[in-house]
Amino acid sequence: MVKKQHKFLCLILCLVLVLTTVTVGAVSVFAASGDTVYVRVNNGWNNIHCYMWNGDQKNAEWPGVAMTQVSGDIYSYQLNGNYSKIIFNKGSGGNGNQTNDMDYPGANKIYDLSASTWSDYSGGDTPTSPVPTTPQPDGDYVVYFKNTDNWSSVKCYMWNSDSDNNAAWSGEAMTNLGDGVWMYTAKKKFASCIFNNGGGVQTGNLTAQYGQIYDYGTKSWSVYDTSDLRISSFTADPDSDIYTGTEVTLTANAANKKGATVYYKFSVTNAAGSSSVISDFSSANTVFWTPTNAGNYTLTLDVKDSEGNENSRTLSLSVASDAGVTSPIIKMVTPKNLNLVKKGREATVSVSAGGGKTGTQLLFYKYIVTDPNGVPNTPYYTRNATYSFTPSKLGDYTVEVFVQASDNSTVSKVYHYTSTDGDVTEPTTLKPQDPTTQPTTAQQWTSAPTDPVTVPVESTTTPDGYQRGDANKDHFVNIKDATYVQKHCAEYPDAREIDLKTADMNNDNKITIVDATLIQILIAS
Repeated sequence: MVKKQHKFLCLILCLVLVLTTVTVGAVSVFAASGDTVYVRVNNGWNNIHCYMWNGDQKNAEWPGVAMTQVSGDIYSYQLNGNYSKIIFNKGSGGNGNQTNDMDYPGANKIYDLSASTWSDYSGGDTPTSPVPTTPQPDGDYVVYFKNTDNWSSVKCYMWNSDSDNNAAWSGEAMTNLGDGVWMYTAKKKFASCIFNNGGGVQTGNLTAQYGQIYDYGTKSWSVYDTSDLRISSFTADPDSDIYTGTEVTLTANAANKKGATVYYKFSVTNAAGSSSVISDFSSANTVFWTPTNAGNYTLTLDVKDSEGNENSRTLSLSVASDAGVTSPIIKMVTPKNLNLVKKGREATVSVSAGGGKTGTQLLFYKYIVTDPNGVPNTPYYTRNATYSFTPSKLGDYTVEVFVQASDNSTVSKVYHYTSTDGDVTEPTTLKPQDPTTQPTTAQQWTSAPTDPVTVPVESTTTPDGYQRGDANKDHFVNIKDATYVQKHCAEYPDAREIDLKTADMNNDNKITIVDATLIQILIAS
């Protein structure tokens, strides 16, 4: 009897011990308010966010909270509650835009987006886990691959002909150098290559570029730098069709193998050899340059680090004058891309545009604003070079700006803004640009734009009793008719039917945004 009781008590104690262990284990994975989590953004993402949750409790609406740059590619987020799950993302969801759902590993941990691993973080630019070193290639026939889709393995198939290749399909395995870069050294020179994951996903047929890296995300080759201070990219946006007064975004990425702090300097040299500094050495790796004169330019990036290493890279850009250009041009938009906007406070998007030197020489604008839940506004073309909206949610807002000329040629560009509850510096807002002049410098105009061509419009009555300009046929000519034409041009279902006799204001036998403008002129006359 005593033995049975003893066994029963032992069983009870074992169950209590198990439950205690499970409870302690469950508590240990919860993040405590005030903890700091870190991420190394080394996979090409920007606008990095941290989304955390525990059951129904979450740190913010998706995509979470915008993280703060510590230095280099290290970003941090200080928790505002107790959570057990975490996702890093670039302000949007879907394949390639976010990590998987992960268990929170505890305070002062850093997640490497390229390696998909956690490690301890003790401050500075480098986690305490070792940084992989780059093996030196043994031969001259070396190619590199930027694994932006995080394939688990990468192979390289190279060939000159069907009977002259480096191996049977799918080629030979490449070497993982870390930071998403893989290397392959061929035994001889091959003309063509294909990078693949060994399981059916592959690039197209590529011309092998030895000593260069192929970026799977951008589908382009570039020089691969193996120095201690490596420049991984130096780009301009736009990099072609650049006109005077157009704001060019220069972005560079460089890293020291040991994680030393990197400083960037941007300069420009014109065709005559005159140079000027756009931005002197600083931690800023993105700057803005606005050319004021047409010509050929050389942009120079100089980098240095805290260990005394230096490196440089150049790129060439051609700038033209937009005088006489018929297609519309988006020159500058404020706030700048990826800026913060304040939740609950009106944000004004202002566009400086050019071109459109055709027909009436008028430019028309449309703005599609999509909130963090993917809900867009109802857009119409207007003559307004500014558009205001009030963010009602936290998260990523996209604003697609359209500029259309009177011949219906259109250009558009997408800008991303993050809505926050924190303090936001009021952005500089450009006044609409005067379309009748060609400034040699980027200016802020103090007067409203003037139309270079004013088209006289007379009101007449059609044979069926409707007044010219009565696009919606309600027997009145007012702003509703201009709106009806705009909606018709945008192919809205409730404005598909339209009569040329009442809506074709310039007698070109088609309905365009010009007709909407001429109706507005008629109303105002």
